[in-house]
Amino acid sequence: MHVDEVGYGLLDRTMIQRLRERLFSGGIGIIIAHLSAIVPLSVQEAMSEWVVEQRGLVWRYKMENDYFFFLQRGGKSEAKLDKLLRSAVDTLQSKLLSGYEGLEERGGVKDSKVIIGFASAVPSTTGRSAEATIYKGIREAVNSMLQQQLLGQNVANEQAAAATEQDAFASGSRSMEQREWSWGSSTGSKGLHMESPAPFLIGALAKPIPTFAPSSLVSDLARMFEINTHVQGAVIASEGKPLGLVMKENMNQLLAGQFGLPLYWNRSITRMMDEEALVVDANLTVEQVAQQAMARDISRLYHVVIITRNEKLIGAASIRSILECMTQLRTEEARTANPLTGLPGNATIQREMQRRIDAGKPFSIIYGDLDYFKWYNDCYGFSQGDELIRFLASVMEDVTRLAGEQRDFVGHIGGDDFIVLSETEDPSKLCKYMIARFDGGVGAYHQGAKVSSVVTDRSGKAVEQDGVTLSLSLLQWDGENKLTTAMISQAAARLKKQAKAVSGSAYVAAEVPESI
Repeated sequence: MHVDEVGYGLLDRTMIQRLRERLFSGGIGIIIAHLSAIVPLSVQEAMSEWVVEQRGLVWRYKMENDYFFFLQRGGKSEAKLDKLLRSAVDTLQSKLLSGYEGLEERGGVKDSKVIIGFASAVPSTTGRSAEATIYKGIREAVNSMLQQQLLGQNVANEQAAAATEQDAFASGSRSMEQREWSWGSSTGSKGLHMESPAPFLIGALAKPIPTFAPSSLVSDLARMFEINTHVQGAVIASEGKPLGLVMKENMNQLLAGQFGLPLYWNRSITRMMDEEALVVDANLTVEQVAQQAMARDISRLYHVVIITRNEKLIGAASIRSILECMTQLRTEEARTANPLTGLPGNATIQREMQRRIDAGKPFSIIYGDLDYFKWYNDCYGFSQGDELIRFLASVMEDVTRLAGEQRDFVGHIGGDDFIVLSETEDPSKLCKYMIARFDGGVGAYHQGAKVSSVVTDRSGKAVEQDGVTLSLSLLQWDGENKLTTAMISQAAARLKKQAKAVSGSAYVAAEVPESI
């Protein structure tokens, strides 16, 4: 295969065969470069110059604004694959950036950023096939590129935020006040701070996609692709229900065959559509869809995902958009996770709660916090108080994992406040186990000292109580009555007061929205 030859499909048989032959000769290096929507001539020339210089380049391919390159070592005497790959990436980035220089001043492309991801595919020692090894390398290169892109976005956002904050501080308009955790502005008590959820359901990623009736001809589809060069796929649908998918690369590959045109050109579009295209409901999570997409046959790696609602087509999502969303979600989860326990923080809690409400399936909310925790901190210090919070986190996690359901969720709101979202049929059992587990282990955190029977509450009032206890509020929803996160906030705040009024560790249960 000559370097100048470009395959119609990124993962077609010819490509796999060529790369398989070279995989066992030191591995394959994979480079993906993402450029701006319009690539100037100077950048095209820079890329062509780089291609000519790469003696180890064995395959290249372009998909929209993503350029794929596959390299191998020229011989045993050459540098190791990783070193060769790193050198090729550095050279490519340097040439592309030089191609963009001065364009903004000349009124050209303003976004001169080049995003490059890369990875290596080496023969597996665990029995993995050559196809799976190459596929894994491509995924790692894609993720590397998306991480670079997200890093650039975060840096830009941070710079913009810093500039805004500096301007506000200089003008004296910024008020330096500490934001409290609250279950809602109406309660004013410490608890969950509600933030706007990021896109989580795949329906949020649905974009319009050309649709053709089964009676349409292949020639109609080919003309559409020719006119709309940015379109990569089309859905075949009848009465709004998707029947199959045709990707432009696959169509071109079939038409380019020896008898492609006479076989397909004036025939029904159904003759070349993929009847096994991935079709998902809009209410599935992005993570669930990503797992399904990655489990597909390797030849469908970059096929779009068809999205429906009530079995009717609403659009499609590209693999790129799904991976970008996954990366953003993971970054957001890491950013908002509680640093003390590592459990998901408020943004993730809010998103997970709203997702369960939207799904319309019964679930329970267990809200827990410690009684007399301020007294404990005053007596034993904040460091020991942190250890007690970690102990409570382990109690909530362990009990939920052992006695709850697989998809149950544990989050750390902040301080000594935790939340559990559970689908178990008997959530009261979780509460009983949590209390028993906590009461059985909290004594060790008194450092062997005998606890006085009198402690003080937050207002400094003396209370007869043997140390710190656990209060739980259990809210149950039937999945049918109208429910909002604000309603959960109000009900939880009320139950929290009732639970704290009970001596010792206790839980109070109610249903929402009837409990309000």
